[in-house]
Amino acid sequence: MTDTHTVAGPLFLGLTGGIGAGKSTVAALCADRGAGIIDADRIAREVVEPGEPALAALRDAFGEEVLTPGGALDRPALAGLAFASPEQTAVLNRIMHPAIEARTAQRLKDLADRPIVVHDIPLLVENGLTGNYHLSLLVDVPEEIRLERLTTLRGLEREDAIRRIRAQATDAQRLRACDVRLDNAGARDRLEEQFAAVWDARIEPFRRNREAGVPAEPLPLTAEDASAEAQAAAGDRLVSRLERAARRAGITVTASAAVSPAGVAIDLHAPEGSESARIHGVLRDAGYAQDGGTGLYLSADPGRPATVALTGA
Repeated sequence: MTDTHTVAGPLFLGLTGGIGAGKSTVAALCADRGAGIIDADRIAREVVEPGEPALAALRDAFGEEVLTPGGALDRPALAGLAFASPEQTAVLNRIMHPAIEARTAQRLKDLADRPIVVHDIPLLVENGLTGNYHLSLLVDVPEEIRLERLTTLRGLEREDAIRRIRAQATDAQRLRACDVRLDNAGARDRLEEQFAAVWDARIEPFRRNREAGVPAEPLPLTAEDASAEAQAAAGDRLVSRLERAARRAGITVTASAAVSPAGVAIDLHAPEGSESARIHGVLRDAGYAQDGGTGLYLSADPGRPATVALTGA
C-alpha cells in the first residue's frame, strides 16, 4: 500500500535527571540546535500565578493562608497543608495536574512548527511518562556528586539535599526508563561532546527518517545497550509508546515485545475492524516505516533496532 500519511508533529523528547544533574544545561544545548523547549518547572509556577484559575482553586481548597498578603501563592504554607495527609495531597494533585497538562499541551501546540520539541521534566520517571515521548534523555550524575553540587552551588543544607534526592527515582530506575544516557559527572566540554554525538548520530537522523517515512540504518549497539536487561527495558518502552500513541488516536491495541541481541520484535494487535489507515498513521507517527518486502514496520530510530508485526487491522 502507498503510505500517504504525514507525521502529526515534532519529534518529542523527554529530558530528565535527578535534582542537581544539569538538565537545564542540556536543554540549552537542545535549544541551540533549534529545538523548542517546554520547561515543566516553569509551567508549574505559571499556572499558580495571581489571576490563574488553579491559584483560586488552591485558595478555595486550602484556605486564605496559602496566599501571601500580596495575593501570590505562599509555597511553604501550601506545602505544610497539602502534604499533611494523603487525602490533602490528592486534592493538590487534582487541582495542579489538569492545569499543568493543559498548559503543556498548549505549549506543544505553539511549538508544532519546530522539528524537535524537548520537554524538560524532572519527574518523568516518577510519573511513568516515558511512553509519551519518541525518546527519553537522561542527564546522569552519581548521587554523591549531585549532593555536593546542591550543598556548595545551591546552598542547601545537606539533610535537605539528601531528602530531596531520596524523594525522587533511583539512578537504576531512570536508566531503565530512558533511551539515552548523558554523563554529566565531569567537565562541561565532555557533556557537550556526548550531546553532539547523540544529536548528530541518533536524534536528528530519527527526526529525518520519521518525517520521510523511511526506516533507519541501525547503529551498532554498545555492549551495555545490547545486554538482556537493557533490551528488555527498551522493549517495555517501545510497547508503552505504541499503546499510548494508539490511545491518543482513539484506538485500543495490545502489544508485546520479544528481545534478542539483534533488537526488539513487537507484536501489535489491533481489534478486528480497526481502520487500517489509522493504525498505519499511528505507527508512522510513533516512528516506524513499512518494509514492503516483509510487511513489517521498521524503526526510524537508528539507536534501537526494532520491528513491529501488525495483526488484526
